[in-house]
Amino acid sequence: MLQPGGLLLAAILVLAVAAFVQPMFDPDFWWHLRVGLDILAAGVPQHNFYTYTAAGHVFITQEWGTEALFGLLYPRAGMLPILLLFGLVTWAGFAVGLVRAHRPGGRLGVLAVGGALWVLSSLQIWGPRSQTFTFTFAALLVWLLDRHRRRGGPAILWAVPLVCVWGNLHGGFVFGLGVFLVVVVAEAAANRSPGDDAVLAGARVPWARWRLRAATLGLAALAAMVNPNGPAVYRYPLELLSSHVAQQVLQEWQSPDFHSHAMWPFLVLLVTTLLVASRAGRTHLADWLLAGAGLVLALYAVRNIPLFGLLALPLWVDGAGAWVAAWRGDRRVRAAAPGRVEGGRRARAATAAVALAAVALVTAVRVTAVVRSPENDPGSSAYPEAVARLLCAGPPARVLAPYGSSGWLLYQLDPRQPRGRGCRPDRVFIFGEVNVVGPRVLAGYLTAVAGGPGVPRLLARTRTTLVWQPRGSPLAWRLAADPGWTCIFADRRDVVFASRSTVAGWHTPAPARAACPG
Repeated sequence: MLQPGGLLLAAILVLAVAAFVQPMFDPDFWWHLRVGLDILAAGVPQHNFYTYTAAGHVFITQEWGTEALFGLLYPRAGMLPILLLFGLVTWAGFAVGLVRAHRPGGRLGVLAVGGALWVLSSLQIWGPRSQTFTFTFAALLVWLLDRHRRRGGPAILWAVPLVCVWGNLHGGFVFGLGVFLVVVVAEAAANRSPGDDAVLAGARVPWARWRLRAATLGLAALAAMVNPNGPAVYRYPLELLSSHVAQQVLQEWQSPDFHSHAMWPFLVLLVTTLLVASRAGRTHLADWLLAGAGLVLALYAVRNIPLFGLLALPLWVDGAGAWVAAWRGDRRVRAAAPGRVEGGRRARAATAAVALAAVALVTAVRVTAVVRSPENDPGSSAYPEAVARLLCAGPPARVLAPYGSSGWLLYQLDPRQPRGRGCRPDRVFIFGEVNVVGPRVLAGYLTAVAGGPGVPRLLARTRTTLVWQPRGSPLAWRLAADPGWTCIFADRRDVVFASRSTVAGWHTPAPARAACPG
C-alpha cells in the first residue's frame, strides 16, 4: 500500500467522502420528509392528498422506507445524521465498486485514476437522496454476481433479501433486476456457444450454477413485491421511464449536455472507456454487456451516470491496465542493499502518513462546510421563508408554486410544524412526484408557467386562488397585466398573486406590496 498506486488509491477513498457528503440541494427532500412524517403518523398513503389538481390519484410510495427514515431522523437530530448516513452509504457503494473492478495483479494506480474519474463524472448527482440506495445496492448485487461466477455456492441467494429491502427504499430496484437478467442471459449465451471462442469461453459457468442464478432472479423479482404497494411497485418506475413530459421538466432525467463543463469528466470517462476497451482481455462477456447497458442509461438520463461508472469500471481498469503495461514495458526490479530498502520503506511510510493526513484534513474542512450550509435549514435565507410566512397568515388557498419549491412549501405548510404558525394543510397545484398527478397536470403546469393565452382558463378550471412565481417569470408578467389577479407580495426574487375573488382575505402590509410589478 506504500507504493505510489496504493497511496493514490487511499487518497481517492478519503477524498471521495468530501464528494459524497453533500448539502441538501435536492428540493424534493422536503416533500419526501412530509410524506415520511405522514407515514409515521398514519401509515403509507395510498392516494394523493397533497394536490388539488389530482386529488385521490393513486399514490405509489415507491420509496416509503427512505421517507420514513427521513421522518425519524430529521425532527430529532436535524440534517446532520442524514448527510452523514447517505455519504457513508454512497462511500460503501463506491468501495464495493472498486473491489469489484480490481483484478489479481492489477495496478492500484490505474484503479485509483478510474475511481477518481467515476467520482468526478457524477459530482452533480451525489448527495443525500433516496437513489443513493440504488447506487449502493446495485454495487452489492453486481459484486454478488461476480463472486458467484468465480466461486459458486449459495451466497447468491443473498440477492433475494437485498432486492426485498431495496424495493422498499427506492424504485431503482428494477435496475438491479435488469442487471441480473443481463448476466443470466449473457451466461446462457456463452454456455451454448462453440468452444473455440475465447471471449465467450471466459464467461461460461456450469449449468447447475447458472440455474441457481436464474432461480434466484425469479425469487428476487417476487421479493420486491413484499411491499405496501404489492405488485404495483413495478408500475411506478415503468411509468416514469416512459414519461416524455417528465423528461421535459426534470433536468436530471434529460440527456447529458456535453457543452456544460459539469459533463466534461463524464465525457472523459466515456471516451477513455471506448479507447481502452479493445485491450480488456480479462473482462467477461456479461461485464461488456453491462457496460453497454450502463452507457445507454447514462446517455438517456444524467442521473444514471453513477451507474454507468459502476458497470463500466471493470472494463476501464482492465483495458487501461493493459495499455499502461504495454506502454511501460517489462521493467526489472533492481536489487538494492538491505539498508537502503529499509530506509526507503520508512521514507515511503512517512510520506504516505503526511499525504493522507493532509487529504483527511481537506476532507474534514469540506464536510464541515457542507454541514453548515444554509441549504440544510428550510428556514434559512436559501429558501423563500417570507412566502411561507405570508401563506401561513392568510386564508385557505390553492397554490400554484414553482415546481422545484412546491415540495418545500408542502413541508412548510404542514400544521404539525413546531413553529406556532397555525398553518393549514393547504394543497398545491403540483409537486415533485409527477406520477402522483399524471402527465395531464404536468403538461398543464408547463403551459401555465410559459404564460400563454390559455392561462386564465386553466387557473379558473383548476380553481387556483394563489400563484407564487419567480420575479420576472413569464407567468408573473402575464398575471401582472391580468385584471383578474392582484399582486399581494413581492421581493427581489419572488412575487405572489391572489385572484380577485379572494384578494380581500389577504391583509398584507404595504411594504410587501410595494415591490409588485406593474
